[in-house]
Amino acid sequence: MTDTSPSPALRRPWLTIALLAAALLAFQVLLTRVCALRLHFHFGFLIISNSLLGIGASGSLLALLDRLWRRAPQTWIAVFCVLFVISLPASWCYLLQAPIPEDLKFVVDDVWQWQTIGQFSLFNLACAVPFFFGGAAIGLLLSAHAARVHSVYAADLLGAGLGCLLCPALLWPVGAGGCFAATVALALVATVTAWPLGQGRYARPVLWLGTVGCLAIAPFLDGLLPVPGKRWLDLTSERTVTEFGLPKYSQWSVNSRVDVLGLPAGWPSFLQARGQKALRMQLPRQWWIGQDGDAGTMLTDFGGEPEKLEILKWTMYSSAFQLKQGSKPRVCVIGVGGAPDLWAAKLHDCESIKGIELNRSIIDVHHGVANEFSKPLLDDPRVEIVCDEGRSALMRDSQLYDVIQLTGIDTWTALTSGAYVLAENYLYTVEACRTMYDRLADGGVLQITRMAADMETIRLLQNMYAALPEAARADFADSVISLSTPDNLRAVMLKKGKFDKDEVTKVAKWAAEAKIPRVYLPGRNQQNGVAEFLRAEDKEQFTRQYPYDIRPTTDDWPYFFSFLRWDNPEKAAESLRKHEPTWVVQGNPLFLWIQLGLSSLAALFLILLPLLFRGGSVNRSRAGALPFLGYFAVLGFAFIGIEIALIQKFTLLLGQPLYSIVVTLFSILIFTGVGSWLCGKLLRPGSILVWVVPLVILGWMLFVALQCESIVAAEIASPLWRRALVVAGLVAPAGLALGMPFAYGISIVERINPSFVPWAWAVNGTLTVVGSIFTVIISMQFGFAAVLIGSAALYLLAFAAIHSTGRRAAALGDVPASSAEPTTTA
Repeated sequence: MTDTSPSPALRRPWLTIALLAAALLAFQVLLTRVCALRLHFHFGFLIISNSLLGIGASGSLLALLDRLWRRAPQTWIAVFCVLFVISLPASWCYLLQAPIPEDLKFVVDDVWQWQTIGQFSLFNLACAVPFFFGGAAIGLLLSAHAARVHSVYAADLLGAGLGCLLCPALLWPVGAGGCFAATVALALVATVTAWPLGQGRYARPVLWLGTVGCLAIAPFLDGLLPVPGKRWLDLTSERTVTEFGLPKYSQWSVNSRVDVLGLPAGWPSFLQARGQKALRMQLPRQWWIGQDGDAGTMLTDFGGEPEKLEILKWTMYSSAFQLKQGSKPRVCVIGVGGAPDLWAAKLHDCESIKGIELNRSIIDVHHGVANEFSKPLLDDPRVEIVCDEGRSALMRDSQLYDVIQLTGIDTWTALTSGAYVLAENYLYTVEACRTMYDRLADGGVLQITRMAADMETIRLLQNMYAALPEAARADFADSVISLSTPDNLRAVMLKKGKFDKDEVTKVAKWAAEAKIPRVYLPGRNQQNGVAEFLRAEDKEQFTRQYPYDIRPTTDDWPYFFSFLRWDNPEKAAESLRKHEPTWVVQGNPLFLWIQLGLSSLAALFLILLPLLFRGGSVNRSRAGALPFLGYFAVLGFAFIGIEIALIQKFTLLLGQPLYSIVVTLFSILIFTGVGSWLCGKLLRPGSILVWVVPLVILGWMLFVALQCESIVAAEIASPLWRRALVVAGLVAPAGLALGMPFAYGISIVERINPSFVPWAWAVNGTLTVVGSIFTVIISMQFGFAAVLIGSAALYLLAFAAIHSTGRRAAALGDVPASSAEPTTTA
């Protein structure tokens, strides 16, 4: 009797592909943290985007070697799994040891810096290699099991959904090294499940032993191989350790890695926002708190040396309190950091002091290693410190405050959605200013202090102006005071009501005594850009004529730190040539266009190569190439746009970037996985019912784009579990529909030309990269609602491109155009 049992290639694709997808997604999320520590966030975004080209390249390779791998697909799957496992530690070690120039200057005085370009390119390549091998294994599983792609692709998405939880769950207890070890363990288990039965007697025991070893070393790997920081905080360098000593505290989170270092003997003390008078006063001992090796704050021992608190009276931490003397104000501080704002509020005998800090590690520092520094604050019953996102916490707070204060909140940490947006951008939008203004009692003062030039101060004022009720805008120029200190910090105070002459005189007198320059005082004759804007009757005309983009930013267009105009490429080119600090001016249009162009060229090469060289394919025909190209290109392009936009939209509702990663991304992947599984039961090629899918996607995205703000307002005060359920419910309808198109398209390819299945995987993967960059460009010009609606509308175009081909596939019935399912035993 003939043995008709399925070959090993058909027995277990689901667990293997789920584990591989989980490992790849976990590694991608982990790379966002590593790149944030080693590079400024925009370069990290570039590297992660380009790394995903590795997945597209793997699909191109499989298309070129189609005839070869189909002879023994299970063996090839196992080989690529092994290569994926090997590439992970090789890539990780290189990423930790690779030399990275401090400022990544690609052009200096119009001369290309080829050494820097080479180092950066190798860093890119090292990131991409694991995606190439892991993507090849997944592409093989999808191609070898294309006849049941609905369930196999569902397992891929569900595995990715679980993988996105790995870093948020493990970063805090075991750090980046532990997360990496767990990722390798997932890849090893995937290799075990992919290993051909009856082959390699010792392979499985070795793989299981490696898995146990990875899990055993996970708690210790971060200490053995710490991730270097950028700029001055490279904790692995001999110079840093020699000068600063070992960190007193180091803790990873999804937001950032927080390190605490003692200042070397003889180093000058430092405190921001000091006037000239305070600069001559002695500070207590200090430690330095760094976030991702860059943005930092000083932790000052006012607890041990309370007699030196007097210095805070002559800093801008105390400027708003000059208006509240004798009134015992209620104070809210957003961004605790080293707690100078809290100390200033305590010094001025405030009735209540609430500190809101996004990063739990910072609060841990105050309660733990620096408890002696902060004990008088922590023991004061008037002081409350909560871990939350400042704006979301205010929206849930019914308390009215006399002073709301933000000082220098700059983590320079990008949201892990893949978009070009910093975590703190949502604190500086029109809607954020409106929330803070609404939480002021009558006569209350909102003070925002930033390291700012005129352009950033004017944009902040633009946001404040747009946030005011219509009736209050006429008195805007009389409701603002702005001060500056020698360290280039600018404070903007906005009063709920007009500043009277006595208040202006009081602030002017205090500033003069503190020797703090006045940028703008109502009724005074300052001559600068800020004063010109405040006095301008036509602020829209002022904005149009200003050399930088200073339009007010919104939740839908939250690029507060992006000032270069898209309609002025000469200015953008000048910025690149001069190498203006890109950690201050984010989103150079020319940089993004170059990035898009290079990624598009790479994608074009990877797409055309398998089409031009078909000799390695089982079927050399190019039948269906054009509609398949259009369909899968649009899917990759549109899906990433929707994913990024949804994560951005729900960040505010969920309260912290971490929650948006966990809830939104997890929900998208889980529901798309379920949608892929349902596709095999509900959709048939050529059926008129398939048009329901793009219509549902478009209709639901229109609803989310138009109603998101009102949903946030209605649910922001709800407990976290309810907000998470709301987000999951908003994702579910579109997620179910979004999971169907890829599986539907592969089922058509399988019937028309099965040799194109790996090529379709390549097209989808490469266009995802191009789409992520294009999403940034569109969102920076038109906002995330435009991205959401435009990406959803593209699904109609995709289904139109493949509709006639789908009818041809329907005519062929359920029998594929060639023997797609391999029967050889690996």
